[in-house]
This record gives sequence, C-alpha cells and structure tokens, in this order.
Amino acid sequence: MSVRTTRDPSPFRSGLVHSALGAFSLTFILGSAATTMHWFGDSSDASPNVRVALFDEAPTDAPQLNPRLPGYQEALGLAQASPNEMTRRSASEEPDLGVEYAGVQRASASVASQPTTKGVRINGKTVLPGQSLSQVAQMAEVSAVSASTTGAELQPDYASMLPESAPLIRNARPFSNPDNKPTVSIIVGGLGTNATRTRAAINDLPPEVTLSFAPTADNLRSWVRQARRAGHEVLIELPMEPYDFGRQRPHAQVMRVANTADDNKQRLARMLAGTPGLVGVMNYQGAKFARDADAVDPILAELSSKGLAMFEDGSLARSEFSNSAQKSRLAFGKATSAIDARPGADEIMQQLMLLESTARENGSALGTGTPFPVTFDILQEWLPTLEEKGIVIAPASHYAKQTLRSGQIRQASLDPQG
Repeated sequence: MSVRTTRDPSPFRSGLVHSALGAFSLTFILGSAATTMHWFGDSSDASPNVRVALFDEAPTDAPQLNPRLPGYQEALGLAQASPNEMTRRSASEEPDLGVEYAGVQRASASVASQPTTKGVRINGKTVLPGQSLSQVAQMAEVSAVSASTTGAELQPDYASMLPESAPLIRNARPFSNPDNKPTVSIIVGGLGTNATRTRAAINDLPPEVTLSFAPTADNLRSWVRQARRAGHEVLIELPMEPYDFGRQRPHAQVMRVANTADDNKQRLARMLAGTPGLVGVMNYQGAKFARDADAVDPILAELSSKGLAMFEDGSLARSEFSNSAQKSRLAFGKATSAIDARPGADEIMQQLMLLESTARENGSALGTGTPFPVTFDILQEWLPTLEEKGIVIAPASHYAKQTLRSGQIRQASLDPQG
C-alpha cells in the first residue's frame, strides 16, 4: 500500500502564477473598459480642445505666383506699395555684390523694357558673354606688350625659323590643336637605371608622354630606340653640379661652375653624341650650376645652335635657365610642378589637379615625374580623363616651342617641393 506524502508549495512557483493571473486580470479589465467607452461613449462629453496656428493662413483664393515676381505681395494683400513705388529704389538700398556692370541698362519692373548687356566688370576688367576672366587677362597682357613695343618690331616667330633638320623639328612627335584647347605635357624622367620600370614607361604610358633618360642609364641607345619606336619623344638629362657635389661619385661628364665654357661644351657634345634621336635635354640636379649665369649661358647658347630644347624639371628653387634661354632664343620649358616630389597617391593627385587649373589659366602646363609604380598607376587613370575636361595631352616639344612664338610662358608661383 503506497503512502502519499504532502509537500508545501514552492514560493517561487506560487509567485509566478499569481503574477500572471494579476496581469491577465488587469489587461482584461482595462480592455473591457476601453471597448465600452469606444462603442457606447459620447465624444461631446470629452474636455474642450483648442486649435493653435503658428502662422497666419494665406487667403485660399490667392494666386500662385513666383514670390520673386513684382506684384506678389500686392496680390496677397501683404503690401500696399504700387509697382512704380517699388521700382523707385535708391542705389544705396540695393545690395552690393562686388561686381560692376559696364554698358548695362538697368531693367524696371515693366515687362516691356529689356536690358541690353554688353559686359560685366570683374576685378577691373570687362568680361563679355562667352569669355572667361583668364582669357581677358591674357588679352590684357598681349595689349600691354603691344603698347610697350610701339614703334618697334614685335618678337618674330622663331619656331617657324627652325630648319627641318633641327632635332626639335625632326624628332618631335606630330601634334595639332586646331581648337586651341588647353594643353598638359608630362615628362617622366630618371629612366634607364631600372629595366622593369623603364619598360613599363615605354609600353604602358601614352605616346604623348615624353620620356627622359638618366645620364647613368645602361644600354642608353637601345632604350632610346625602343621609346622612339613606341612613339615617345626622348630627352636626356644633363648632369650638373649640385651644392653637395662630391658626396656621391659624380658623373664623368658633369658640368661644373669652375670649369671653363669650352670644357663644359665638350662634355655636352659627348653626352649628345651618345644619344641620337633627342628633341632636347633636361637638367639632372644642378642647384649650384643653374644659379651661375656665366656657366649657364654658353651651354644654352650651344643647345640653341644645335636646334634642341631645354627643360627644367621643377626641382630648383632658383635658376638662370629661363633668362638665358630667352637671350639665346632657345626653346625652353619650365615644369609647373614635380608631380611626385611627395610620392603619395593623394599628393600626386593634388599636383595633377594643379596642372589642370594652370593649363586652363595659362593655356598650357608641364609636369615632371619619376618612374614610381604609383606614378604610373595614377597617370594611366588620369590621362584618359583629360579629353572630357576639354584638355589635350601634348608632347613636351609643343610646350617648349611656345616660348619661341610668344616669349616665356607665364609660370605660377609654386613650391618646388609640391
């Protein structure tokens, strides 16, 4: 016979059961009360309500007018002034936008009168419809040159005087810009010392990019032939004396300030004899040599007599190249920017954007770079976008020959280190 043992109920279990029953009962009671009020209650017995408007309501019959048109406020009854009174505003009440209008007849509120605009004065210059401020500034510079040369002959087009046998003409890449669009030229230098990067520059970069080979390049003649076969213009870099001359083993043909002019000319002749097919040269270092006009003048005069061009890579804080080139009538190009002086992707893109803005402002721009992989990658992405921006990629010879047509190209004031 089994014996059944009675146990005391669990306090935890009893608490849960009582809590659930209480919640269910409360929910049922409140729900029943709400349902009863919804179905059987009278809304008129509720407390009164007040409607507050934050803005004055416009008349419902108001015409839908543009608030900038004359007569809008009068149509809404918000103002009592007549249109004639509104047009009789004094000049002191009008906002000053910092722009002066030349040859403009101010319009009244009347629809019948229409202004005849001839131009807008910005920064003291009159800009006509279809013109940009940079174009007007360039026209003003040309006018100033014409005024300063009254009674004298203007500078002739020395570029057209170069013989067909001149290397700058014979070895230059064909280029035409009939629409006179802004141009950007790129020179990649320091090639020939690394075979992989040199081969990538020749094969992967567009042929409009000019390639410059270091004086210490191996198999220089072979590299030059390959570059020209791929359509690139070719430069060679002339070793010039830096301020820290002697810390590293100098090139055998380095041009020094202490050398005589004949000695430096002989070294130049040896460099040029070893690399046929050039359109010109570019400096290799040379911070000290470039500042000495007595050393620079004979070299640039010799380059001019040989029909070559000279380029400055943009790394020099100061040089006599530009002045000397002008005296010797040498085709010369100074880089607007050394695009990878700081070889980071963001820094390179900033310098390329600077080239774009300089080309639009001055008509042309020249950038120099070194054979870094990041430089090649960014150039391959950026160069194809120039066409849709209205900018043309031009070989470096085109940039240099402009100085023979219209004098020295105006350069922006830039930090040579980017």
